[in-house]
Amino acid sequence: MQSLDIISVNIWQILISLINLLIMFRILKKFLFKPVKKVVDARTEQVKSIYTDAEQSRNDANQMKNEYEQRLASARQEADSMIKTATQTAQKKGDQIVFEAKAQASHVKQKAEEEIAQQKKKMLQDVREEISELAVDIASKVVEREISPKDYDGFVDDFIRNVGDQP
Repeated sequence: MQSLDIISVNIWQILISLINLLIMFRILKKFLFKPVKKVVDARTEQVKSIYTDAEQSRNDANQMKNEYEQRLASARQEADSMIKTATQTAQKKGDQIVFEAKAQASHVKQKAEEEIAQQKKKMLQDVREEISELAVDIASKVVEREISPKDYDGFVDDFIRNVGDQP
């Protein structure tokens, strides 16, 4: 019967083993599983937080990129506007300079024409005075002697040479 003792089932032994297992399970659950679960849950939350922060950072970076692109586009438009304004200003200034130069040239031309007219008047006055003097000289020579047709032609030729083609 010894062999039966080894194979035999002892209910008290099974019950004590089961109770022992339950007590061990409760102790492990209280002192091991709960703290481990808390650590695992904390780590899970930390990982979720890291992923959330990373997603937020990526969204912020995309938003900053969009703002940068908008500012860059705005700066380009402003630069284009400034260039256009500067070009228009330069064109207006160039037109103003050309207008002033034309006005000045017109004024200089008018002054030159007036001066030419005055010189012409003076020259005509001088020619008239010379003609008058010549006429007086001719008259005095005519009075001094009698004029022959040959002398008259000489006086006229002399008069024409001195006067020229002036009216």
